[in-house]
Amino acid sequence: MDSAITGLIILALLLLTVFTVAQGYLSLQDRALGAWREMEMRMAERVHTDLAPVSAETKASGSIVELTLANEGDVKLADFDRWDVIVEYDASSGDHIIDWIPYEELTENRWWTVKGIYLDASAGITETFEPNILNPGEEVIIQLWLSPTVGLTTTNLATVATPNGISASQVFTR
Repeated sequence: MDSAITGLIILALLLLTVFTVAQGYLSLQDRALGAWREMEMRMAERVHTDLAPVSAETKASGSIVELTLANEGDVKLADFDRWDVIVEYDASSGDHIIDWIPYEELTENRWWTVKGIYLDASAGITETFEPNILNPGEEVIIQLWLSPTVGLTTTNLATVATPNGISASQVFTR
């Protein structure tokens, strides 16, 4: 009788251990599947995002650079404060500057902002549908405020990257 009770206790402990391990394994698999689905959604968004450079123009004696980018993908783009802008240029001071530029931080030497979103930037036709969202087929003009200014007869580069990892680079000169 004692061995039967001991056997039942051991059997109960083994079943409890097996079920606990199985639940942990299934929970791990569920989290892995959720992470996989999230990764697939991000990848699908990246595949359908396309940001193309249209033009670049240096203004205000080299202190402002305007980049025009077109949304040629299928994804709406917004949250401009989460975009990254990296600029590489030869300054009028003779320095070669490579810098990440913050969004609308007027306390910095270099910063950037969105001048406007357009159906056709060259014709000045502004967007009418969903303001402040760069819809497919629309163009955005980004102003880079640079200090020190861009040097004369220099070839420079600006790169813009969206939060989902899509980037566009544009060469600008003065």
